[in-house]
Amino acid sequence: MSEPASEQPIGTISHRRDVRGVYTHLRRRLRVQLRAPSDAVHNERTMYLEGAFQAVSNAGAMSFVSVFLVRLGAPTWLVGIYTALPALVTIMAVLPMGSYVQHTRNLKATLNWTRFIFRGLFGSFGLLTYLPVTIAPYFLVGLRSLAAIPGAALNVAGTTLLGKATTPERRPGMLSTRSAIIGLFSAALGLLFGQWLSAAPYPLNYQLLFASAFVAGLGSIWAISRLRLLETPTVSAVARRKIGLREMLPLIRETAAFRNYAIAALVFRLGMDMPMALFPIYRVRTLGSTDAWIGVLLTVERLLSVVSYMVLGCLLRKPQFQRWLWLGCLGMPLFPLTTALARTPEMLLVPEVLAGLIAPIMNVFMTNTLYQVSPEDQRPTFVAADSFLANIMAFAAPLLGTFLADAADIRVALIVIAIIRVVGGLSFWHLGVGIERPEGAAL
Repeated sequence: MSEPASEQPIGTISHRRDVRGVYTHLRRRLRVQLRAPSDAVHNERTMYLEGAFQAVSNAGAMSFVSVFLVRLGAPTWLVGIYTALPALVTIMAVLPMGSYVQHTRNLKATLNWTRFIFRGLFGSFGLLTYLPVTIAPYFLVGLRSLAAIPGAALNVAGTTLLGKATTPERRPGMLSTRSAIIGLFSAALGLLFGQWLSAAPYPLNYQLLFASAFVAGLGSIWAISRLRLLETPTVSAVARRKIGLREMLPLIRETAAFRNYAIAALVFRLGMDMPMALFPIYRVRTLGSTDAWIGVLLTVERLLSVVSYMVLGCLLRKPQFQRWLWLGCLGMPLFPLTTALARTPEMLLVPEVLAGLIAPIMNVFMTNTLYQVSPEDQRPTFVAADSFLANIMAFAAPLLGTFLADAADIRVALIVIAIIRVVGGLSFWHLGVGIERPEGAAL
């Protein structure tokens, strides 16, 4: 403990050292403040680059796995299991993986090695062409389900790191711009990959397609390694505890902001996931759309989403626009409603245009709100909890949608789903979800 200042004569060596120490401390603080914006801009540009690498996998291997499964001769029931089983594995794996990410000391390293395993498994899909056709489809479903385990950790770590990459004020704009870049590359690469699969001989076409996902994963790993993460608070004792299903429910109840978000998101995701199996059935069986026309529809939606994300990237730099993002959820009922009203394949352009313009608003709202309602020092735990609830809906809601269509009519089912989406969108408003609050504030 230092002596009282009145007992230290001015001009002494001790006083000069104190002044010099204060000056050094202020200079370091000023240097940190000046460097923080450049770090944020550097990280944003790095995430844009990583998004371009991610688009290679999204538009290529991830989009054509189910087609490849059919090429391998999988029966219809196995294709259904392929859709549901990864969600079940994720439900079981995401909370332990969230706890692991919560305790990791190097978030970038965790993200990179889980991505290496995940993309490595996808890259191995091309080797299944050397197996007998009687067992190859089953190996594909097994490997895809196994990939859900590192995929759960990848999702939690990636979402957490994305929240750390920039400041809370700049984050909505960064999310929009990154999604625009992913959408632009995905639209262009999706057409190229489709042409490649048609022109190149089988199985070389799919072997190189899945290999490209692994190579793009290496590019993402390199990009993530360049991040300069902003400083984060010391992890509290609460954040260090392991979270399982038994601990998750009390945690949600005790965190009011996340609880309200989880309730509204469950209702909204019910309406979002219910028609996932109905859309392709309505396009192909009810309206008789060709594969080429469906490809055009997807391209239109992707290109319009790029425009929407770019506009959002500019608008959301101003905080006053961020509070209205929840209105994007109220626009999502228009997609199943206009789909149900379509009577020709050409009329499907209307819902695709609406989806391309409105869905980006909803996506940015959901992602940014998750960051708002989750304490930063416990974010991996809350991201895992959100993923757990989302995958429950991803598994159960499509089954409810098909049951509703069988019990009534597919058009009636789509209209009912649109009403559920309206209720879900209004739930965010009713529960006050998405209201801006300082990060780290008590929730």
